[in-house]
Amino acid sequence: HNRWQTQMAFSKAVYSFQVKEDTIPTVVGKVETHFGTLTPITYSVQEDDGENLFLLGRMSGEFLLSRSLDFETQRFYVLTVVLQHGDSQVSSVRVYFNVLDVNDNPPVFSTHAFSASLLEDTQVSTCFLWLNVSDKDDDNGELKLKVVGGDEEDVFFIHSTGNLCLNKELDRERRSSYNLTLMANDCVQPVSFQLTSTAQVIVVVEDVNDNAPVFVSPTSVNIPEDTLLHSVIVTVHAEDEDAGSNGKVLYYLNNTAGGMFSIDDRSGAIYLEEMLDREVVDMLTVTVIATDRGSPQMATTMNLTVHVEDANDHDPEFLQSNYSLTVREDIPRGTSLFQVQAYDQDTGPNGRVRYILTQTSPFVVDAVRGVVTVMDKLDREKDPNYSFIIAAVDQGNIPRSATAAVNVTVLDINDFAPQFSPETLIIHVKENEEDPFELIHQVSALDEDLGMDSQLTYFIQSGNSDGLFSITPSGTFEILHTLDKEKESLHIITITAVDSFPPLTGTLTVHVIVDDVNDNHPEFTEEVYNTILPEDSPIGTVFAMIMASDIDEG
Repeated sequence: HNRWQTQMAFSKAVYSFQVKEDTIPTVVGKVETHFGTLTPITYSVQEDDGENLFLLGRMSGEFLLSRSLDFETQRFYVLTVVLQHGDSQVSSVRVYFNVLDVNDNPPVFSTHAFSASLLEDTQVSTCFLWLNVSDKDDDNGELKLKVVGGDEEDVFFIHSTGNLCLNKELDRERRSSYNLTLMANDCVQPVSFQLTSTAQVIVVVEDVNDNAPVFVSPTSVNIPEDTLLHSVIVTVHAEDEDAGSNGKVLYYLNNTAGGMFSIDDRSGAIYLEEMLDREVVDMLTVTVIATDRGSPQMATTMNLTVHVEDANDHDPEFLQSNYSLTVREDIPRGTSLFQVQAYDQDTGPNGRVRYILTQTSPFVVDAVRGVVTVMDKLDREKDPNYSFIIAAVDQGNIPRSATAAVNVTVLDINDFAPQFSPETLIIHVKENEEDPFELIHQVSALDEDLGMDSQLTYFIQSGNSDGLFSITPSGTFEILHTLDKEKESLHIITITAVDSFPPLTGTLTVHVIVDDVNDNHPEFTEEVYNTILPEDSPIGTVFAMIMASDIDEG
């Protein structure tokens, strides 16, 4: 019997089979004996820790894999196989199935999303997050980690220890967070067989107070000088790129321009506290400080220039309120006489003065220069004096003005000739008149000029060839000799009146009519009349014409 058992022993003392974990159901091993026999031999599993994972063919001794393996769950199986001859157990053997690992598990992160916070002044090379990643595979479980997304500037790197580390300096104001994509891959060869997995890492960059406030509002402001007290003239604004209290800004005034301004420390509104006067000060400088609430605090300053704009709060002022001058009446039209000047302390249109005449006269004024010009011919004899008002008006929205009085005295020139009225004088005088009151007459002409130009001198220009008449320079006309009508009954004398230089003259025609008096005896035409009268002449017969004449009239 022992010899038989020996002849029927298994071909191996121990069987060991290698099976990859991804093997599909198939024959994965076989047990067999050394010697054959005519009697049927059967195989059976006496001990099995695989729970029928491996099915043994009773006749063939082949093991059939009944379902899939998982190296990560169980790496080997031990079975005891019994050889039977008939109903007798002849022999038994140990059968080992070793499960071979294949790369069927990707790396696994402990979480799909990691998070970390870093102060923006964290030093470079600081490692701040351990990336817990594993791979269930055995020989395939060596892992490599790398950042594959969200880090275009290579700010981070992964240390060989599996820690995420800082590669470059952070700046929260430039970038406050990073959403990184990490990838873990095993090292199976060829590369195409490698398995990978990814995880997200949110890195929040926390603020430190590394930025001072920066003013973004204008550094100058224009305000009218009539701005009301306690008005907001400007609101300054500074921005701080830090976050939280590090970025909250407060405002102060370091220089208030002598208490002229105040500021709201939170809003930055600057208020006017004293009245402005551009004519006294037209520009003010205020120093504004902006500070954050960080620790330590950071601050910045700005010089705010306040330009005081003009308001029309001043009237124009003439250099003098009255102007007096004299002009000759023959002054040419278009002649500039004088210039008025008015000044306005305001600026721009408010201080731009224009001149106008408030009434009609022969004069005009240049609106811009204030030059007064004669535009019409003057005539002293009609208007010896002119008085008018010049107004200086500024160009403000609500114009302000001032006035000056102008008095022009017109000086006389010798432009009027003496004029007799009437121009013909008729004097009746009896012949042989000796009464001086009848022989003297005063003549006078009118000259509308003044002074020397109106002082006249008279002389006889014609009609006195016989020297019968005379006239004094003052115009006393005198008949020097008795006149005889029978010689000349009418004398026509021309008297001329002449004024000063250049001399102008006027003439008077004097008709001296000699009236008759009975100063002549009648005279017969014949001293002796001779005539013959017939004796028989009837009574009443005219026999002679005796004639006498008298040269007197009437």
